[in-house]
Amino acid sequence: MGGQKMISCKVLAVTDDPEARKGIVGDADYNMLWYCRADPRFQYWVRVPKGYLEDENRQGYKLVVVIHGTGCEVERYLQAAAPFLEEQHAVLLAPVFPSGLFELRDFNSYKLLACDGIRYDEILLQMIEELRYRYEGVETERFFLCGHSGGGQFTNRFLFVHPDRLTAVSISAPGRPTLIDFEQDYFMGVRDLKEHFGHEIDLEALRKVHVQMVVGSLDCKYVGESPCGSTRIERLKCLKQNFEAHGISVQLNVLDGVDHESLEGDEKRMAAFGEFFKKYM
Repeated sequence: MGGQKMISCKVLAVTDDPEARKGIVGDADYNMLWYCRADPRFQYWVRVPKGYLEDENRQGYKLVVVIHGTGCEVERYLQAAAPFLEEQHAVLLAPVFPSGLFELRDFNSYKLLACDGIRYDEILLQMIEELRYRYEGVETERFFLCGHSGGGQFTNRFLFVHPDRLTAVSISAPGRPTLIDFEQDYFMGVRDLKEHFGHEIDLEALRKVHVQMVVGSLDCKYVGESPCGSTRIERLKCLKQNFEAHGISVQLNVLDGVDHESLEGDEKRMAAFGEFFKKYM
């Protein structure tokens, strides 16, 4: 610009000397916010357990993906997940889908997986592919997926579209769940799922994924009238019954004394996700 000399970021390239590198950047790139190179409008956080830094073999690390709610409150889950990641030798990826990309007040698009020409499910898979190249030894072919509220909606729908990529999921308090309903169009049902995602729902593949559903005992605010109920507790129980009617086993955890939005609730939810996932790691 204006004839000014360009400065390359390579001038601050980090040395290959492990000790010097540790002194310069510490473990910053193992706890990093990365741009998604496939679509730089979106970013993702990565948290890697401390043991990974000293592990010379770096094999068999499981991948856990946490989807944020409407307010993009990613940091809460990054902090709450730390003990679980260390214990289970797992790596966490948390995508950030910011609001207002096309419409000023839009904060729901990502929950639908496909909206306004963007395939948020495919963006997540691109992030996972980038992670595979950045962090050796992380198993990415199948992973663990969880999300609360808006993130629960994303998890619910991602399960329907990509069951073959999932080992286990935890769906927490989605306000507007998607049922396995062949009489209603997406997002309420799955009648026209192929028109949006290129294939029908695969019930056999769904039955191979371990499913947990989570909701707080105090998450009982009125959220509107629906055939599934007027509170998130009622709607989640409706979703559970729907899954079970189609041969999908579900573990339901109602967290005592937990509401929908508190920091303490997020910590208890992350603990519940972790306890469920540990059984399949």
